[in-house]
Amino acid sequence: MADLVQLEEQIVALSLLEAAALVKKLEERLGVSAAAAAPVAAAAAGAAAPAVEEQTEFQVILKDFGANKISTIRRCARLRRWA
Repeated sequence: MADLVQLEEQIVALSLLEAAALVKKLEERLGVSAAAAAPVAAAAAGAAAPAVEEQTEFQVILKDFGANKISTIRRCARLRRWA
């Protein structure tokens, strides 16, 4: 079996056209298709898409204060100051 490090160096040294030709030859010889890797590449490209803007404002509706109404209002006010 060929030395894997040497084989790796040879593959890395290939130009893009040579690498594409190698892929095509391996596909023909092994009877496989490299198209299965396309969804993975598309997912990686999708990860580079701009992210959805993070929500920074929220509306809070307190339905029940319980026995500590004043304390609850103070804590909500304190949370607003942190933002």
